[in-house]
Amino acid sequence: MRTRAAAPDAPPNGYGDGVSEHDVVTGRAGEQEPPARARRAALPPGVLAPALASLLCVVLTVLTWRAFETTRRGQLVEEAARLGSEGARDRFSDVTSLLLGVVSVPFLVLVVAAAVLVALAQRRWSIAVAAIVVLVGANVTTQVLQASLERPSLGVSSLVMNSFPSGHATVAASIAVTALLVAPVGWRAAIALLGTLVSAALGISTMIGVDTTAWHRGSDVVAAMLIASAWYFLVEAVLAWLTERDGGPGARSRTAGRLVRPVLRVLTVLGGLCGGLGMGALAATALRVPVGTDLGEQVAFAGSVLGVAAVACGLQALMLRLRPHHPAPRTEPV
Repeated sequence: MRTRAAAPDAPPNGYGDGVSEHDVVTGRAGEQEPPARARRAALPPGVLAPALASLLCVVLTVLTWRAFETTRRGQLVEEAARLGSEGARDRFSDVTSLLLGVVSVPFLVLVVAAAVLVALAQRRWSIAVAAIVVLVGANVTTQVLQASLERPSLGVSSLVMNSFPSGHATVAASIAVTALLVAPVGWRAAIALLGTLVSAALGISTMIGVDTTAWHRGSDVVAAMLIASAWYFLVEAVLAWLTERDGGPGARSRTAGRLVRPVLRVLTVLGGLCGGLGMGALAATALRVPVGTDLGEQVAFAGSVLGVAAVACGLQALMLRLRPHHPAPRTEPV
């Protein structure tokens, strides 16, 4: 039988100021239950932030499409950047050919298998499933969008076929975010740096291309990174909700803070620097389109490259900032 708590002048009950004797009830002798309003939280900790981050990535993907694919000025900016990639292609086509040649369906299957094995080695069964969801979800989303979207022909370029988002960049970005997902918490800082490098390098390689032309525009690469990140944040939100629902503690590392802070500073400063320079170059291009000089086209291409680098840094920094809420590893045999 449940009875009312002790008199109002009883010692503090631990639920904070403003909780009266009528807000706390007792079950068995000596046990207290939290007040009803404390038990009814709108969302468990760690769920709202990644959910909002996932939604933000979706919104930014739509805005990227609208700004650069459906407007004449946006298409002119990206056409100038595409023409400006010729010099980089002459210098780096051997490197880009090597990087782009790695990406294939068998390679992606190997990555899925490796991610699952890493998660299972840590006895994190939910993370193994989450890794599959992120890798498959991001790449299927890109393929569906490429097949269903139609790039308006506004008389800007002879290349009117839709390439939004980039499939190769999605593979690279989804691998980077999945590595961050399955990595032990203490390794996340190093994995974030490596993931930034991989996703940016392969994304920029698609903008340089091989042989005679670029494979993708800057907006294609940015959208690919946003799609992979949207799936990552969505999965993190679900994992956090499941952990809170089951009452289990999240995974933590005592050394994570010391490693994360300097890496966060590096990614934030580098992302801000690249973003500021890239926005300046693209804004200057947008004010002068159509661009008729080699220098103007090279500035546009440099702006696109810097913009891609800024997005890669910013997204990985945000993932690193939102600490994971993974279920603690199981130690008993299954």
